Amino acid sequence: MTSPAPDLKEAYERLDQAIRDVTRLNDWEGLVTDWVVIAANQYYADNGRSMTGVGQLLPDGGDSVPDYRVIGLLDVALTARRAGYAPEESEDEE
Repeated sequence: MTSPAPDLKEAYERLDQAIRDVTRLNDWEGLVTDWVVIAANQYYADNGRSMTGVGQLLPDGGDSVPDYRVIGLLDVALTARRAGYAPEESEDEE
């Protein structure tokens, strides 16, 4: 992949800094080593139909994070998210 345009490179640097600032302000321990931002966008197709796209943003546009690490991050986050929404069993049900 070619190097990103200067404006895009600067935007990724600001995004990286914003993620580091937010995690620091939320008292995360340690150092942020990897990140993935998942975003959805709504748009209209040429036929007028409302569409939703889902994409990912990775540091430096994705060149610096191998797929296995991205998949691992997403898998851990999804598993933790699902666990947070799982109904808890009451003691009466055991």
